[in-house]
Amino acid sequence: MRRQMKKLMEQNEPKEVVDEQLVKQVHQVEQQKKQKQVFQMMEMSDSEDEQQPEQKNEETQTQESNQTTQQQNDQSNNNQKKKKNKNKKKKEKKQQQEAIQQPQQNQDDDFEFLDKIQAELTQQQQQQQLTQFQESQENGPLAININRLNYNKELQQHFKNAKIAGGQQKKGHKNVKQSYLTYNPDINIPLPDKFSVKFGNLNEQGLQLFTLVASQQYERLQQDYTIVKGYYDPQAIFNFLQMNPSHCEAQFDVSEYFRLKGDYKQANELLERLLYIYESSLGYGFNKFFEDASINLEIEDNIHSKVFLMSLFKFTDVLTRKGCYKAALEFSKILLKFCPTRDPCGALFLLDCNALKAQQYEYLINFTSNFVKSAYKTNRSSIVFMPNLIYNCALAKFLEKGENHHYSFNDQNITEAINNFGPNPLQASHQVLIIQAILLYPIVLKQMAEANEFIKQNVGNLDSFVDNQRKPFKELLTEEFLQRETYLHWFLQLDSEDDSEGFLKSISIFIEKSKSQWKSNEILKWIKGALGLIVNHIKRQKLDLSSFYEDLTVVKEGTPIYNEIPFQYRRYKELSKSHFLENPERLDFNNIFAENIGAQQQQPQQQLPANFNPLNGNHGLLQAVFGTLLPWVHHPNAQM
Repeated sequence: MRRQMKKLMEQNEPKEVVDEQLVKQVHQVEQQKKQKQVFQMMEMSDSEDEQQPEQKNEETQTQESNQTTQQQNDQSNNNQKKKKNKNKKKKEKKQQQEAIQQPQQNQDDDFEFLDKIQAELTQQQQQQQLTQFQESQENGPLAININRLNYNKELQQHFKNAKIAGGQQKKGHKNVKQSYLTYNPDINIPLPDKFSVKFGNLNEQGLQLFTLVASQQYERLQQDYTIVKGYYDPQAIFNFLQMNPSHCEAQFDVSEYFRLKGDYKQANELLERLLYIYESSLGYGFNKFFEDASINLEIEDNIHSKVFLMSLFKFTDVLTRKGCYKAALEFSKILLKFCPTRDPCGALFLLDCNALKAQQYEYLINFTSNFVKSAYKTNRSSIVFMPNLIYNCALAKFLEKGENHHYSFNDQNITEAINNFGPNPLQASHQVLIIQAILLYPIVLKQMAEANEFIKQNVGNLDSFVDNQRKPFKELLTEEFLQRETYLHWFLQLDSEDDSEGFLKSISIFIEKSKSQWKSNEILKWIKGALGLIVNHIKRQKLDLSSFYEDLTVVKEGTPIYNEIPFQYRRYKELSKSHFLENPERLDFNNIFAENIGAQQQQPQQQLPANFNPLNGNHGLLQAVFGTLLPWVHHPNAQM
């Protein structure tokens, strides 16, 4: 009701009153707007007043900073100018000094350049030596060529249509014991008493030591055999071998009987049986020993190892007499590979001769250069200047080019031979090596001339020969320096009488073993040219031998040592020269048996072994040995 009444009242008011109210409202609104504008203007003026001092401060700061930067720039420019001036002065001084020291610097540069070249050459030589040593470890100075071990195969090449026992050896499985020493399948021996291999410590050179150890039963047989040997009766030895076909020493003694008798076929069969017994005692690990060139062993010294090594030695000798030179060379390697640092059998005197006969000239040079590095693990020592090796290496280089090639000697060969004591002396030519060999060991040439009767040989001359080179051997061999018998070369290490005796024994063995290789007319002409050139220089006083030999007695200070012999020559003192004879004389056993009858009667009666079973005296010795090939003869009750 009230709302309705208000509406009616508003509707009934006059129009003038309404207009006045509207005007007042509009006026108020305008005033409020004006006030707002005024307030806004006041705020703007206050903000401008606050901003003005800030702007002034910023302007002053920028001005000050600009001033400081300008000052710094000025200082830096001044410093740079000063530095430039100093650098200019320094450069001028350097240029003046360089202008003064240019010749000195050029000389210094030349010396530095030469030093760099020498350093590079030495590095290249060292790298070459290392690569050669690595190749020698891969190929190895004692690397065995398995294919050449089959001596029957090589013998069959000499007799192409012949059927030879043994044939080809079958390749074994990796886990099966491979046979490397025997190639005769007919060998079938009961082996109840094998040896065993016992490995020990390393020796001084780092090689693995091992020993052949016999069983107790075999040791009892060995004691019985020493009693049988005391009777000096070959028949008793045959009887013992008949009952004990696997006894090694008895087989070796019987094989020696046939070898001295000249029956190399029977000696070869018995030695094959011996090697079969020893090789069957070696374990599976020895397959790597034969196949890997870097593996060398050292067998310890006892009665069993002596028989084993001597069996290898004698079997190698039989192969050379058969003409199986390549197989003989490989067996020589095996013999030396079993004891490279002791060499109790003198394998070094077999290997070089067999290499020449097998025409393995390059191998002989490589072996002589790298053997000590492989076996002794040192670059200080070498076997190059052993008498047999320096002569045979010179001959190998001569034969490598062919005997009919044209050659000549000159004065440069003498100077090179006198100074050829560096790390690689075998790189020299064959002219230099033969001159050096004659100068070092004239006794070898003298004994070789006596053994081969150079005086009786009609040796021709070359067109290049001059003066004493054209003289015959009869005149040349009377020269004074060839009569020299004392050798005090520092690299030989002859410290005692035993060493001197061993050294002279090695020369006699070399002459006996190699004299057949130094007989051809071309070789004698080659030797005469070298010897005549030496005599020419002595007569013309171009060669002072006294000072040359004096320099060999002592090592000069500051000179590096390369070619010292790594062992003492006394170890060859006990070698028997008869073992190295090319043509041993056959013995008359009838006279020997007659002489031994008295010695046998003087021997005290000793108790024979329980299983001793003498053969019928009417049977011959050859039949007795054939009986040992039968498998049942070792029974005590067996009779023939």
